[in-house]
Amino acid sequence: MSFPKLLLNAQPPAFITALAILVVLWIFHRFTTGQRKGAKRLPSGPAPWPIVGNFLQLGKLPHRSLAHIAMKYGPIMSLRLGSVPTVVVSSAAMAKVVLKTQDLIFASRPQSASGKYFAYDYKDVVFTSYGPYWRQMKKLCMVEMFNARRLQSFAPILEEELVFALRSMWEESREGKSAVNVSKILSSVIQAQVLQILSGTKSDDYHSNGNGKEIKDLLWEMSHLAGTFNIGEFIPWIDWLDLQGIKRRMRKAIKSFDQIASKIIEEHKKRRSASSLDKEKKHPFTTDVIDTLLEMQSNDSITITTENIKAIVFDLFAAGVETSSTMLEWAMSLIIQNPSVAKKLREEIEGVVDRERAVKSSDVESMEYLRCVVKETLRLYPPVPLLLPHKSTQASTIDGYFIPENSRLIVNAWALARDPAVWKDPLEFMPDRWMGKDDDFVKAKEFFDMIPFGAGRRGCPGATMAMATMTLTIAQLVHCFEWRVEGELDMTENFGATMPRKHDLFAFPTLRLPTCPS
Repeated sequence: MSFPKLLLNAQPPAFITALAILVVLWIFHRFTTGQRKGAKRLPSGPAPWPIVGNFLQLGKLPHRSLAHIAMKYGPIMSLRLGSVPTVVVSSAAMAKVVLKTQDLIFASRPQSASGKYFAYDYKDVVFTSYGPYWRQMKKLCMVEMFNARRLQSFAPILEEELVFALRSMWEESREGKSAVNVSKILSSVIQAQVLQILSGTKSDDYHSNGNGKEIKDLLWEMSHLAGTFNIGEFIPWIDWLDLQGIKRRMRKAIKSFDQIASKIIEEHKKRRSASSLDKEKKHPFTTDVIDTLLEMQSNDSITITTENIKAIVFDLFAAGVETSSTMLEWAMSLIIQNPSVAKKLREEIEGVVDRERAVKSSDVESMEYLRCVVKETLRLYPPVPLLLPHKSTQASTIDGYFIPENSRLIVNAWALARDPAVWKDPLEFMPDRWMGKDDDFVKAKEFFDMIPFGAGRRGCPGATMAMATMTLTIAQLVHCFEWRVEGELDMTENFGATMPRKHDLFAFPTLRLPTCPS
Protein backbone atom coordinates (compact mmCIF):
# COMPACT_ATOMS: atom_id res chain seq x y z
CA MET A 1 0.00 0.00 0.00
CA SER A 2 1.41 3.39 -0.97
CA PHE A 3 2.09 6.18 1.52
CA PRO A 4 -0.77 8.44 0.27
CA LYS A 5 -3.24 5.56 0.65
CA LEU A 6 -2.02 4.93 4.19
CA LEU A 7 -2.68 8.56 5.05
CA LEU A 8 -6.18 8.39 3.57
CA ASN A 9 -6.97 5.25 5.55
CA ALA A 10 -6.20 6.97 8.86
CA GLN A 11 -9.06 7.84 11.25
CA PRO A 12 -10.60 11.10 9.84
CA PRO A 13 -11.15 13.31 12.94
CA ALA A 14 -7.74 12.78 14.55
CA PHE A 15 -5.93 12.80 11.24
CA ILE A 16 -7.51 16.04 9.98
CA THR A 17 -6.83 17.86 13.27
CA ALA A 18 -3.19 16.72 13.37
CA LEU A 19 -2.66 17.53 9.71
CA ALA A 20 -4.18 21.02 10.11
CA ILE A 21 -1.81 21.80 12.99
CA LEU A 22 1.17 20.54 11.02
CA VAL A 23 0.19 22.59 7.95
CA VAL A 24 -0.08 25.78 10.03
CA LEU A 25 3.30 25.13 11.66
CA TRP A 26 4.84 24.36 8.28
CA ILE A 27 3.49 27.58 6.69
CA PHE A 28 4.72 29.60 9.68
CA HIS A 29 8.15 27.97 9.44
CA ARG A 30 8.38 28.62 5.70
CA PHE A 31 7.30 32.23 6.11
CA THR A 32 9.68 33.05 8.95
CA THR A 33 12.73 31.26 7.54
CA GLY A 34 12.09 32.61 4.04
CA GLN A 35 12.02 36.20 5.32
CA ARG A 36 15.24 36.06 7.34
CA LYS A 37 17.78 38.61 6.23
CA GLY A 38 20.99 37.18 4.90
CA ALA A 39 19.47 33.72 4.33
CA LYS A 40 21.73 31.70 2.04
CA ARG A 41 20.33 30.91 -1.38
CA LEU A 42 19.50 27.27 -2.01
CA PRO A 43 19.04 25.87 -5.52
CA SER A 44 15.50 26.43 -6.78
CA GLY A 45 13.02 23.61 -6.93
CA PRO A 46 9.32 22.71 -6.67
CA ALA A 47 7.56 23.67 -3.44
CA PRO A 48 7.30 20.69 -1.09
CA TRP A 49 4.08 19.44 0.45
CA PRO A 50 3.74 19.34 4.24
CA ILE A 51 5.25 16.24 5.84
CA VAL A 52 5.89 14.24 2.64
CA GLY A 53 7.82 16.98 0.84
CA ASN A 54 8.27 16.27 -2.87
CA PHE A 55 7.74 12.50 -2.68
CA LEU A 56 4.51 12.57 -4.65
CA GLN A 57 6.29 14.22 -7.59
CA LEU A 58 8.72 11.33 -8.07
CA GLY A 59 6.13 9.13 -9.78
CA LYS A 60 6.68 5.53 -10.85
CA LEU A 61 9.83 6.35 -12.83
CA PRO A 62 11.72 8.89 -10.66
CA HIS A 63 14.61 9.31 -13.14
CA ARG A 64 12.17 10.53 -15.81
CA SER A 65 10.15 12.66 -13.37
CA LEU A 66 13.27 14.37 -12.02
CA ALA A 67 14.60 15.00 -15.54
CA HIS A 68 11.27 16.65 -16.43
CA ILE A 69 11.30 18.82 -13.30
CA ALA A 70 14.92 19.83 -14.02
CA MET A 71 13.79 21.28 -17.36
CA LYS A 72 12.03 23.99 -15.33
CA TYR A 73 14.39 24.45 -12.39
CA GLY A 74 17.79 23.79 -13.93
CA PRO A 75 20.63 21.24 -13.72
CA ILE A 76 20.96 21.63 -9.97
CA MET A 77 17.77 21.84 -7.92
CA SER A 78 16.50 21.40 -4.38
CA LEU A 79 13.89 18.95 -3.20
CA ARG A 80 12.70 17.99 0.22
CA LEU A 81 12.02 14.29 0.53
CA GLY A 82 10.13 14.09 3.79
CA SER A 83 12.36 16.03 6.17
CA VAL A 84 15.56 15.37 4.22
CA PRO A 85 17.05 18.24 2.16
CA THR A 86 17.98 16.78 -1.22
CA VAL A 87 19.99 18.16 -4.14
CA VAL A 88 19.46 16.70 -7.61
CA VAL A 89 22.12 17.09 -10.31
CA SER A 90 21.12 16.62 -13.96
CA SER A 91 23.99 17.92 -16.13
CA ALA A 92 27.57 16.89 -16.89
CA ALA A 93 28.96 20.21 -15.60
CA MET A 94 27.23 19.86 -12.23
CA ALA A 95 28.09 16.15 -12.00
CA LYS A 96 31.76 17.02 -12.51
CA VAL A 97 31.60 19.47 -9.60
CA VAL A 98 30.08 17.03 -7.10
CA LEU A 99 31.93 13.89 -8.28
CA LYS A 100 35.34 15.42 -8.99
CA THR A 101 35.93 19.01 -7.86
CA GLN A 102 34.09 18.52 -4.53
CA ASP A 103 34.23 14.72 -4.52
CA LEU A 104 35.60 14.53 -0.98
CA ILE A 105 32.67 16.55 0.41
CA PHE A 106 30.10 14.29 -1.29
CA ALA A 107 31.89 10.93 -0.97
CA SER A 108 29.84 9.63 1.95
CA ARG A 109 26.54 7.74 1.98
CA PRO A 110 23.36 8.48 3.94
CA GLN A 111 22.16 5.95 6.47
CA SER A 112 19.74 3.45 4.97
CA ALA A 113 17.88 0.26 5.79
CA SER A 114 19.77 -1.44 2.93
CA GLY A 115 23.09 -0.61 4.57
CA LYS A 116 21.88 -1.75 7.97
CA TYR A 117 20.32 -5.06 6.95
CA PHE A 118 21.79 -6.16 3.61
CA ALA A 119 25.32 -4.87 4.30
CA TYR A 120 25.51 -6.26 7.83
CA ASP A 121 25.44 -2.85 9.50
CA TYR A 122 27.57 -1.07 6.85
CA LYS A 123 30.39 -3.60 6.63
CA ASP A 124 30.45 -3.57 2.83
CA VAL A 125 31.85 -1.19 0.18
CA VAL A 126 28.66 0.21 -1.41
CA PHE A 127 26.65 1.49 1.57
CA THR A 128 29.29 2.27 4.19
CA SER A 129 30.21 5.89 4.95
CA TYR A 130 33.39 7.39 3.56
CA GLY A 131 36.36 7.00 5.91
CA PRO A 132 39.33 4.75 6.79
CA TYR A 133 37.24 1.57 6.76
CA TRP A 134 35.75 2.31 3.33
CA ARG A 135 39.20 3.14 1.90
CA GLN A 136 40.50 -0.16 3.23
CA MET A 137 37.65 -2.17 1.70
CA LYS A 138 37.80 -0.33 -1.64
CA LYS A 139 41.54 -0.95 -1.89
CA LEU A 140 40.98 -4.63 -1.13
CA CYS A 141 38.44 -4.89 -3.96
CA MET A 142 40.59 -3.09 -6.49
CA VAL A 143 43.93 -4.69 -5.62
CA GLU A 144 42.89 -8.21 -4.69
CA MET A 145 39.68 -8.94 -6.62
CA PHE A 146 39.59 -6.77 -9.74
CA ASN A 147 43.22 -6.50 -10.77
CA ALA A 148 44.16 -7.20 -14.41
CA ARG A 149 45.51 -10.71 -13.82
CA ARG A 150 42.44 -11.80 -11.90
CA LEU A 151 40.12 -10.40 -14.56
CA GLN A 152 42.01 -12.44 -17.16
CA SER A 153 41.56 -15.53 -15.02
CA PHE A 154 37.78 -15.03 -15.13
CA ALA A 155 37.66 -15.36 -18.94
CA PRO A 156 37.32 -19.18 -19.05
CA ILE A 157 34.45 -18.96 -16.54
CA LEU A 158 32.59 -16.40 -18.66
CA GLU A 159 33.10 -18.49 -21.81
CA GLU A 160 32.06 -21.77 -20.18
CA GLU A 161 28.84 -20.40 -18.72
CA LEU A 162 27.96 -18.67 -22.00
CA VAL A 163 28.21 -21.95 -23.91
CA PHE A 164 25.85 -23.49 -21.35
CA ALA A 165 23.42 -20.58 -21.90
CA LEU A 166 23.56 -20.87 -25.70
CA ARG A 167 22.69 -24.57 -25.52
CA SER A 168 19.85 -23.81 -23.09
CA MET A 169 18.42 -21.18 -25.42
CA TRP A 170 18.53 -23.47 -28.44
CA GLU A 171 16.98 -26.40 -26.59
CA GLU A 172 14.30 -24.25 -24.96
CA SER A 173 13.34 -22.78 -28.35
CA ARG A 174 12.93 -26.32 -29.76
CA GLU A 175 15.61 -25.43 -32.30
CA GLY A 176 14.08 -22.08 -33.20
CA LYS A 177 10.42 -23.10 -33.31
CA SER A 178 9.35 -21.06 -30.27
CA ALA A 179 10.37 -17.86 -28.52
CA VAL A 180 12.67 -18.05 -25.51
CA ASN A 181 12.72 -15.82 -22.45
CA VAL A 182 16.00 -14.06 -23.19
CA SER A 183 15.77 -11.99 -19.98
CA LYS A 184 15.47 -15.10 -17.82
CA ILE A 185 18.36 -16.92 -19.51
CA LEU A 186 20.64 -13.88 -19.38
CA SER A 187 19.92 -13.44 -15.68
CA SER A 188 20.65 -17.13 -15.08
CA VAL A 189 23.95 -17.11 -16.96
CA ILE A 190 25.19 -13.94 -15.21
CA GLN A 191 24.15 -15.43 -11.90
CA ALA A 192 26.06 -18.62 -12.67
CA GLN A 193 29.15 -16.65 -13.74
CA VAL A 194 29.14 -14.51 -10.61
CA LEU A 195 28.53 -17.52 -8.37
CA GLN A 196 31.48 -19.38 -9.88
CA ILE A 197 33.75 -16.32 -9.69
CA LEU A 198 32.78 -15.78 -6.07
CA SER A 199 32.66 -19.33 -4.79
CA GLY A 200 33.97 -21.71 -7.44
CA THR A 201 30.54 -23.37 -7.81
CA LYS A 202 30.21 -24.56 -11.42
CA SER A 203 27.16 -24.37 -13.62
CA ASP A 204 26.27 -28.08 -13.45
CA ASP A 205 26.23 -28.00 -9.65
CA TYR A 206 24.44 -24.65 -9.62
CA HIS A 207 21.58 -25.86 -11.81
CA SER A 208 21.32 -29.42 -10.50
CA ASN A 209 21.16 -28.65 -6.78
CA GLY A 210 17.90 -26.71 -7.11
CA ASN A 211 19.29 -23.50 -5.64
CA GLY A 212 19.21 -21.54 -8.88
CA LYS A 213 15.64 -20.24 -8.67
CA GLU A 214 15.92 -19.66 -4.93
CA ILE A 215 18.98 -17.43 -5.35
CA LYS A 216 17.50 -15.63 -8.36
CA ASP A 217 14.24 -14.84 -6.55
CA LEU A 218 16.14 -13.77 -3.44
CA LEU A 219 18.42 -11.42 -5.40
CA TRP A 220 15.44 -9.91 -7.20
CA GLU A 221 13.71 -9.27 -3.87
CA MET A 222 16.82 -7.70 -2.35
CA SER A 223 17.44 -5.52 -5.41
CA HIS A 224 13.80 -4.41 -5.47
CA LEU A 225 13.85 -3.52 -1.78
CA ALA A 226 17.19 -1.70 -2.06
CA GLY A 227 15.76 0.45 -4.88
CA THR A 228 12.47 1.29 -3.15
CA PHE A 229 12.12 4.73 -1.57
CA ASN A 230 11.67 3.92 2.11
CA ILE A 231 9.36 6.54 3.62
CA GLY A 232 10.75 5.95 7.11
CA GLU A 233 14.24 7.05 6.08
CA PHE A 234 12.89 10.45 5.06
CA ILE A 235 10.29 10.93 7.81
CA PRO A 236 12.16 9.51 10.84
CA TRP A 237 9.34 9.89 13.35
CA ILE A 238 7.24 7.28 11.49
CA ASP A 239 10.14 4.94 10.70
CA TRP A 240 9.22 2.61 13.56
CA LEU A 241 5.82 1.96 11.92
CA ASP A 242 7.47 0.40 8.83
CA LEU A 243 4.42 1.48 6.82
CA GLN A 244 5.58 -0.16 3.59
CA GLY A 245 6.78 -3.35 5.28
CA ILE A 246 10.25 -2.82 3.79
CA LYS A 247 12.27 -3.53 6.92
CA ARG A 248 10.25 -6.65 7.68
CA ARG A 249 10.91 -7.97 4.17
CA MET A 250 14.58 -6.99 4.41
CA ARG A 251 15.03 -8.94 7.63
CA LYS A 252 13.44 -11.99 6.01
CA ALA A 253 15.57 -11.67 2.86
CA ILE A 254 18.87 -11.19 4.66
CA LYS A 255 18.13 -14.20 6.86
CA SER A 256 17.84 -16.37 3.73
CA PHE A 257 20.92 -14.77 2.16
CA ASP A 258 22.91 -15.27 5.36
CA GLN A 259 22.15 -18.99 5.32
CA ILE A 260 23.38 -19.30 1.71
CA ALA A 261 26.51 -17.19 2.33
CA SER A 262 27.34 -19.02 5.57
CA LYS A 263 27.12 -22.38 3.82
CA ILE A 264 29.43 -21.27 1.00
CA ILE A 265 31.98 -19.76 3.42
CA GLU A 266 32.02 -22.87 5.63
CA GLU A 267 32.58 -25.09 2.59
CA HIS A 268 35.54 -22.92 1.62
CA LYS A 269 37.01 -23.07 5.11
CA LYS A 270 36.80 -26.87 5.09
CA ARG A 271 38.39 -27.05 1.65
CA ARG A 272 41.20 -24.70 2.68
CA SER A 273 41.82 -26.67 5.84
CA ALA A 274 42.00 -29.96 3.91
CA SER A 275 44.50 -28.54 1.44
CA SER A 276 46.62 -26.66 3.98
CA LEU A 277 49.52 -29.07 3.51
CA ASP A 278 49.59 -28.42 -0.22
CA LYS A 279 49.97 -24.61 -0.20
CA GLU A 280 53.11 -24.66 -2.33
CA LYS A 281 51.18 -26.03 -5.31
CA LYS A 282 48.36 -23.50 -5.07
CA HIS A 283 48.62 -20.69 -7.61
CA PRO A 284 47.26 -17.43 -6.10
CA PHE A 285 45.21 -16.57 -9.19
CA THR A 286 43.28 -19.85 -9.37
CA THR A 287 41.39 -19.12 -6.15
CA ASP A 288 37.92 -17.61 -6.16
CA VAL A 289 36.91 -14.37 -4.45
CA ILE A 290 35.87 -15.98 -1.17
CA ASP A 291 39.21 -17.79 -1.00
CA THR A 292 40.91 -14.44 -1.44
CA LEU A 293 38.87 -12.83 1.34
CA LEU A 294 39.54 -15.76 3.70
CA GLU A 295 43.23 -15.48 2.91
CA MET A 296 43.11 -11.80 3.83
CA GLN A 297 41.71 -12.70 7.26
CA SER A 298 45.16 -13.95 8.22
CA ASN A 299 46.75 -10.63 7.22
CA ASP A 300 47.54 -8.59 10.33
CA SER A 301 47.45 -5.29 8.42
CA ILE A 302 43.72 -5.57 7.64
CA THR A 303 40.78 -6.75 9.75
CA ILE A 304 38.20 -8.83 7.91
CA THR A 305 35.46 -10.64 9.81
CA THR A 306 33.03 -13.22 8.48
CA GLU A 307 30.40 -10.49 8.37
CA ASN A 308 32.73 -8.36 6.24
CA ILE A 309 33.01 -11.24 3.79
CA LYS A 310 29.23 -11.73 3.68
CA ALA A 311 28.66 -8.00 3.13
CA ILE A 312 31.15 -7.87 0.25
CA VAL A 313 29.66 -11.03 -1.24
CA PHE A 314 26.24 -9.34 -1.13
CA ASP A 315 27.68 -6.30 -2.95
CA LEU A 316 29.18 -8.47 -5.67
CA PHE A 317 26.08 -10.66 -6.00
CA ALA A 318 23.61 -7.77 -6.15
CA ALA A 319 25.73 -5.44 -8.28
CA GLY A 320 27.20 -8.14 -10.50
CA VAL A 321 23.98 -9.98 -11.30
CA GLU A 322 21.34 -7.27 -11.41
CA THR A 323 23.29 -4.58 -13.25
CA SER A 324 24.91 -6.92 -15.78
CA SER A 325 21.72 -8.79 -16.65
CA THR A 326 19.83 -5.48 -16.94
CA MET A 327 22.47 -4.05 -19.31
CA LEU A 328 22.33 -7.16 -21.48
CA GLU A 329 18.52 -7.12 -21.63
CA TRP A 330 18.57 -3.60 -23.05
CA ALA A 331 21.47 -4.30 -25.41
CA MET A 332 19.72 -7.29 -26.98
CA SER A 333 16.45 -5.36 -27.16
CA LEU A 334 18.14 -2.51 -29.03
CA ILE A 335 20.01 -4.85 -31.39
CA ILE A 336 16.81 -6.73 -32.26
CA GLN A 337 14.98 -3.43 -32.72
CA ASN A 338 17.70 -2.13 -35.09
CA PRO A 339 18.46 -4.71 -37.85
CA SER A 340 21.07 -2.46 -39.51
CA VAL A 341 23.05 -2.38 -36.25
CA ALA A 342 22.77 -6.17 -35.93
CA LYS A 343 24.03 -6.60 -39.51
CA LYS A 344 27.03 -4.31 -39.04
CA LEU A 345 27.89 -5.93 -35.72
CA ARG A 346 27.65 -9.42 -37.20
CA GLU A 347 29.95 -8.43 -40.08
CA GLU A 348 32.55 -7.11 -37.65
CA ILE A 349 32.43 -10.29 -35.56
CA GLU A 350 32.80 -12.49 -38.65
CA GLY A 351 35.84 -10.48 -39.66
CA VAL A 352 37.51 -11.77 -36.50
CA VAL A 353 35.79 -15.12 -35.84
CA ASP A 354 34.61 -17.53 -38.53
CA ARG A 355 31.43 -19.59 -38.25
CA GLU A 356 33.26 -22.68 -37.14
CA ARG A 357 33.74 -21.63 -33.52
CA ALA A 358 32.35 -19.49 -30.72
CA VAL A 359 33.73 -16.09 -29.73
CA LYS A 360 36.51 -16.00 -27.12
CA SER A 361 37.26 -13.23 -24.63
CA SER A 362 40.49 -12.44 -26.46
CA ASP A 363 38.55 -11.86 -29.72
CA VAL A 364 36.50 -8.91 -28.51
CA GLU A 365 39.56 -6.71 -28.01
CA SER A 366 39.65 -6.03 -31.77
CA MET A 367 35.88 -5.40 -32.14
CA GLU A 368 35.47 -1.62 -32.03
CA TYR A 369 31.86 -1.51 -33.22
CA LEU A 370 30.89 -4.03 -30.53
CA ARG A 371 32.24 -1.67 -27.89
CA CYS A 372 30.32 1.18 -29.57
CA VAL A 373 27.07 -0.82 -29.26
CA VAL A 374 27.77 -1.39 -25.57
CA LYS A 375 28.54 2.29 -24.94
CA GLU A 376 25.41 3.44 -26.73
CA THR A 377 23.30 0.95 -24.75
CA LEU A 378 24.73 2.26 -21.49
CA ARG A 379 24.07 5.82 -22.61
CA LEU A 380 20.37 5.23 -23.28
CA TYR A 381 19.78 2.73 -20.48
CA PRO A 382 22.26 3.18 -17.61
CA PRO A 383 21.84 0.20 -15.27
CA VAL A 384 21.43 2.51 -12.24
CA PRO A 385 19.57 5.57 -13.60
CA LEU A 386 19.82 7.46 -10.31
CA LEU A 387 23.26 6.80 -8.89
CA LEU A 388 23.22 5.55 -5.31
CA PRO A 389 22.72 8.62 -3.09
CA HIS A 390 25.66 10.58 -1.70
CA LYS A 391 25.69 12.75 1.42
CA SER A 392 27.51 16.03 2.03
CA THR A 393 29.78 15.90 5.07
CA GLN A 394 30.10 19.69 5.23
CA ALA A 395 28.39 22.74 3.77
CA SER A 396 29.51 23.82 0.32
CA THR A 397 28.73 26.16 -2.56
CA ILE A 398 27.92 24.96 -6.08
CA ASP A 399 27.28 27.35 -8.95
CA GLY A 400 26.56 30.11 -6.43
CA TYR A 401 24.06 27.99 -4.46
CA PHE A 402 24.46 27.02 -0.82
CA ILE A 403 24.38 23.27 -0.11
CA PRO A 404 23.87 22.53 3.61
CA GLU A 405 25.80 19.88 5.50
CA ASN A 406 24.10 16.44 5.57
CA SER A 407 22.22 17.12 2.34
CA ARG A 408 21.36 14.09 0.27
CA LEU A 409 22.77 14.21 -3.26
CA ILE A 410 21.14 12.43 -6.20
CA VAL A 411 22.90 12.33 -9.59
CA ASN A 412 20.49 11.60 -12.44
CA ALA A 413 22.76 9.55 -14.72
CA TRP A 414 19.82 8.87 -17.03
CA ALA A 415 19.30 12.61 -17.62
CA LEU A 416 23.02 13.31 -18.18
CA ALA A 417 23.23 10.81 -21.01
CA ARG A 418 20.13 12.19 -22.78
CA ASP A 419 20.96 15.89 -22.48
CA PRO A 420 20.15 17.52 -25.87
CA ALA A 421 22.73 20.22 -25.15
CA VAL A 422 25.45 17.55 -25.21
CA TRP A 423 24.18 14.76 -27.47
CA LYS A 424 22.99 14.98 -31.07
CA ASP A 425 19.68 13.13 -31.45
CA PRO A 426 19.88 12.04 -27.80
CA LEU A 427 16.91 9.65 -27.97
CA GLU A 428 18.24 7.74 -31.00
CA PHE A 429 20.25 4.52 -30.75
CA MET A 430 23.35 5.45 -32.79
CA PRO A 431 26.42 3.30 -31.99
CA ASP A 432 28.33 5.00 -34.82
CA ARG A 433 28.55 8.16 -32.72
CA TRP A 434 31.31 6.38 -30.74
CA MET A 435 33.42 5.22 -33.69
CA GLY A 436 36.97 6.58 -33.58
CA LYS A 437 36.56 7.88 -30.03
CA ASP A 438 38.62 6.55 -27.15
CA ASP A 439 36.49 8.05 -24.37
CA ASP A 440 37.09 5.86 -21.34
CA PHE A 441 33.90 6.44 -19.41
CA VAL A 442 34.63 3.38 -17.26
CA LYS A 443 37.34 5.36 -15.48
CA ALA A 444 35.32 8.60 -15.89
CA LYS A 445 38.22 10.86 -14.99
CA GLU A 446 37.30 13.66 -17.38
CA PHE A 447 34.03 12.74 -19.09
CA PHE A 448 30.91 13.34 -17.04
CA ASP A 449 28.31 13.48 -19.82
CA MET A 450 27.88 9.73 -19.39
CA ILE A 451 28.61 7.94 -16.10
CA PRO A 452 26.75 4.60 -16.07
CA PHE A 453 29.15 3.24 -13.42
CA GLY A 454 29.34 6.41 -11.35
CA ALA A 455 32.53 8.40 -10.96
CA GLY A 456 34.97 9.68 -8.39
CA ARG A 457 35.73 7.88 -5.17
CA ARG A 458 32.41 6.02 -5.17
CA GLY A 459 32.67 4.83 -8.77
CA CYS A 460 31.92 1.14 -9.29
CA PRO A 461 35.08 -0.98 -8.74
CA GLY A 462 33.65 -3.75 -10.93
CA ALA A 463 33.05 -1.61 -14.04
CA THR A 464 35.83 -3.25 -16.08
CA MET A 465 34.48 -6.68 -15.20
CA ALA A 466 30.97 -5.62 -16.25
CA MET A 467 32.23 -4.36 -19.61
CA ALA A 468 34.11 -7.62 -20.26
CA THR A 469 31.01 -9.66 -19.44
CA MET A 470 28.74 -7.53 -21.59
CA THR A 471 30.94 -7.42 -24.71
CA LEU A 472 31.59 -11.16 -24.73
CA THR A 473 27.94 -12.09 -24.11
CA ILE A 474 26.60 -9.83 -26.87
CA ALA A 475 29.22 -11.06 -29.33
CA GLN A 476 28.30 -14.69 -28.60
CA LEU A 477 24.56 -14.13 -28.90
CA VAL A 478 24.83 -12.20 -32.18
CA HIS A 479 27.42 -14.57 -33.67
CA CYS A 480 25.57 -17.76 -32.77
CA PHE A 481 21.96 -16.70 -33.52
CA GLU A 482 19.86 -14.35 -35.57
CA TRP A 483 17.03 -12.92 -33.48
CA ARG A 484 13.47 -11.84 -34.25
CA VAL A 485 10.36 -10.91 -32.31
CA GLU A 486 6.69 -11.00 -33.23
CA GLY A 487 5.10 -7.58 -33.45
CA GLU A 488 6.49 -4.37 -32.00
CA LEU A 489 9.04 -4.66 -29.22
CA ASP A 490 7.84 -3.14 -25.93
CA MET A 491 10.66 -0.96 -24.52
CA THR A 492 8.88 0.10 -21.31
CA GLU A 493 11.22 0.28 -18.33
CA ASN A 494 10.75 -0.48 -14.65
CA PHE A 495 12.42 1.21 -11.68
CA GLY A 496 14.32 -0.21 -8.73
CA ALA A 497 17.93 -0.30 -7.65
CA THR A 498 18.48 -0.96 -11.37
CA MET A 499 16.32 -0.14 -14.42
CA PRO A 500 15.19 -3.44 -15.97
CA ARG A 501 12.64 -3.94 -18.72
CA LYS A 502 9.07 -3.87 -17.42
CA HIS A 503 8.33 -7.06 -19.37
CA ASP A 504 10.78 -9.87 -20.08
CA LEU A 505 12.31 -10.02 -23.55
CA PHE A 506 11.02 -12.96 -25.60
CA ALA A 507 12.62 -13.66 -29.00
CA PHE A 508 13.04 -16.41 -31.60
CA PRO A 509 16.64 -17.58 -32.22
CA THR A 510 17.80 -18.92 -35.60
CA LEU A 511 21.08 -20.83 -35.51
CA ARG A 512 23.84 -19.29 -37.67
CA LEU A 513 26.71 -21.65 -36.82
CA PRO A 514 26.99 -25.21 -38.19
CA THR A 515 26.11 -26.50 -34.72
CA CYS A 516 25.32 -24.93 -31.37
CA PRO A 517 28.57 -24.44 -29.36
CA SER A 518 29.37 -27.24 -26.94
